[in-house]
Amino acid sequence: MRLRMKIAVLILASTSLACRSGAQTAPTAPAPQTLNILLKDGKTIVTKGLRRQGDTIMATVDIRIPGSGTEPAKVQTGELGYPVDKIAKLDFPEPAVLQTVPDLIASGKAGEALTQLEPVVRYFGQFRDAPGSWWPDAVLLKLEALHAMGNFKEADPLTDNLSRVATDPETIRAAKVFVAGQLTRRGDHAKAIKLFQEVLKETNKPMTLATAAVNMGQSQLALKEYDSALLSFLQIPVFYPRHKMLLTQAMLGAGRAYFGLEDFPRAKATLDELIKDYSTSPQVADAKAELEKIAKREKALAVPK
Repeated sequence: MRLRMKIAVLILASTSLACRSGAQTAPTAPAPQTLNILLKDGKTIVTKGLRRQGDTIMATVDIRIPGSGTEPAKVQTGELGYPVDKIAKLDFPEPAVLQTVPDLIASGKAGEALTQLEPVVRYFGQFRDAPGSWWPDAVLLKLEALHAMGNFKEADPLTDNLSRVATDPETIRAAKVFVAGQLTRRGDHAKAIKLFQEVLKETNKPMTLATAAVNMGQSQLALKEYDSALLSFLQIPVFYPRHKMLLTQAMLGAGRAYFGLEDFPRAKATLDELIKDYSTSPQVADAKAELEKIAKREKALAVPK
């Protein structure tokens, strides 16, 4: 009964939020004028560029050469090395592509998203174990794009790589979500749900929470736990409507859950809204197929005249 009450509240909330979700845009992080290395001893190094050399970050800096006699001091550009374990943070500006790629994935342009992400993944890959690197964020979006394309052959090794090298707690939790997704695809739904639930208890990061919820709903659907699945899917329009690349997945899942509960009017309304408002999303074809199933089921249940 409590579960049904929660679902009712979320249905009302998702309905009131639906018309507003499309107008929201994610804020863009301002890029600093200079790139700084923040050291653990409190020093800040201003640099014009970075590269990796073994366990050392090489920074391009202006080096002052003292004058002698009548010779004035000079400033020359050179490189200084800083061990990774001495660095508190590399103060990289956020790549703009991290803000724009989610909308590409949501609109069915996952291939274009991958093209834009690849230079970011490649560049920050050399700093993947350094604090401040945007590599984990770029990789997580790359995984979303690969999943949207159904390219699990490339996605799974990348998930395993992220799980091995991640040191930041939030990145580790995000990687767990994709590991649990692998379990879902293999049919190990109970184990997947347990892992999703662990992540949901541990994280406060909206993107990780949203991804875990929508993927957990898929396992719950497979187990025909329609009430629980609906509750998982409705988390997205209610709490995370800005995450459009997950919103269409959640709407499709919610439509399927309503169908499983034989709530045909809500199932059709949800799927119709998906097709109308997100016509370029990868989920549209599945939504149309689901509507055909509902029509056949309604016809079979119809009382003969």
